[in-house]
Amino acid sequence: MAKSTSSSKKYYLGNTNLPTDQAKFEYTPEMVADLKKAKRNLLYFAERFFYIVNLDTGRQTIALHRCQKRALRNMRDNRFVIMLASRQCGKTTMMTIYALWNACFNKDQRVLIVANKEGTAIEIFQRIRLAYEELPNWLKPGVKEYGKTSMVLANGSRVGISTTTGTAARGQSVNCLILDELAFIEPNLVEPFWNSVYPIISSSKKSKIFIASTPNGTENLFYRLYSGAGVSENGWSPERIDWWEVPGRDDKWRMDTVRTMGSEEVFRQEFGNEFLESGESIINEDLLERLYTGNSEPEHILDDGDYKIWEIPNPDNTYVVGVDVGEGVDQAASCAQILDITDLTHIKQVAVFHSNTISPYNFTAKLHEILLHWGSPLALIERNNCGAQVVDNLRNQINYENLVTYMPNMKKIDPNRTGVLAHTNTKYKGVMNMRYWVNELGAIVIRDSNTVHELKNFVRMPNGTWRARDGENLWDDRVMALIWALMILESSLTERYFEVVKYDDNGKPLIIKSLYEDFKQFMNPLPMYDSIGADSNALPVSFGDTGQSDDINELLDMGWQFPNDKY
Repeated sequence: MAKSTSSSKKYYLGNTNLPTDQAKFEYTPEMVADLKKAKRNLLYFAERFFYIVNLDTGRQTIALHRCQKRALRNMRDNRFVIMLASRQCGKTTMMTIYALWNACFNKDQRVLIVANKEGTAIEIFQRIRLAYEELPNWLKPGVKEYGKTSMVLANGSRVGISTTTGTAARGQSVNCLILDELAFIEPNLVEPFWNSVYPIISSSKKSKIFIASTPNGTENLFYRLYSGAGVSENGWSPERIDWWEVPGRDDKWRMDTVRTMGSEEVFRQEFGNEFLESGESIINEDLLERLYTGNSEPEHILDDGDYKIWEIPNPDNTYVVGVDVGEGVDQAASCAQILDITDLTHIKQVAVFHSNTISPYNFTAKLHEILLHWGSPLALIERNNCGAQVVDNLRNQINYENLVTYMPNMKKIDPNRTGVLAHTNTKYKGVMNMRYWVNELGAIVIRDSNTVHELKNFVRMPNGTWRARDGENLWDDRVMALIWALMILESSLTERYFEVVKYDDNGKPLIIKSLYEDFKQFMNPLPMYDSIGADSNALPVSFGDTGQSDDINELLDMGWQFPNDKY
């Protein structure tokens, strides 16, 4: 066995898993043989000494799949490797294996790991730290510096992280550059970074660059580099790992995953290694045509045209509301989409409020009145920018109880972040969820022609995000409000706010039961409107048989009209 003294100088901050350059070991012949073999053989090092954290079994050495071994050999033998990889195939783990092996067995190496977000880069570095600490002390060079974002070894090698900026690696000597999920880095960030760092790496005869990503559209740096690899002399060695190469993934796994994700398209993007074209519309073209022909004039047009209603609220029905909040200046509109989800095979757009003149402050009161009109339904509100003001006022001042919260990890809900924060991840999930209900099921009835027009021009952009096309008078307020309304039918939200009586074959809710029946209050809508004369399309002040005929007669005497002469 290897022996060392217990002096505190021998270990970094007293951690016995972190020997310093002062630690001296006695080696057995077996250790010497293992050390030499690990230095020569990357795959032996990985399977013999590299530890990962398995969610089910905890810390364990890794058992490499055949495709992972192939990728590691490619990284060992080539300077520039670009990897197109299915989700959860271990691509990041392969990067960390090479980074640690290179730093441990080569002097004065500078390994830089780059991600689009600091948290992601730190998470990757934590994997390297874990694997380093789990190495036998006699195998690893000692520690000189050991932090949360970098470490310096006794052999002069350094491993650090960075985010993608134009100056991230400028002026630094980098022997090994690792770029994680390059396809998802914004073009305005990745291009300056690439222009600054690539000359540094390429000027050396031994420095390496490893890029790994899942696909994200066709108009980005990752797509250009990968498409050129193998078919031109661009110097890149391509690597591809498909979902079926991972053990345990068969046709049944694929069917179960599609069902869980709720969409074939999401599977193709996340696991199928498909570069889906930019410019693609959110709605299928043939469906768009049917939506256009299915438009109808609203039964009621109120608030100078801002509030359109196609059906009178029904106390027996279940409604949801999605809200996008604008500043109320120029074309920055606030929009509320009201959907009838009583029958999930026939979801109906029953009302739309859309105004580009109402301020967030006034919109809060208006939205509250609209919500009361539809029986205090569940409402998911985008809280970006001025949306946070509306959400917080509804929650804290008005005490509206049925506000929905959506976060990527629904198991860790922040009680102070009611609503939904729109960013690349949440918008992508919202779009995919909407496409399932609209495209795959054809379950949505859209009555509003303006909504259909926005749907037609809501497309996938070159960087993979979704928004309105560039052009005059092209906006996406109605689409985003519709996305958030349908997001309430995303499985994690539906199971949180409803009792799911029955699921469909794809694991989506088919029959649901409201958990807030006692909160339904269809309020008198009249206070919303200053003047509705005898010739107007007035909404009823109550629904169902109230038994309050004296009140009704009094209103009739005042000039109010009611649908179908019910009273």
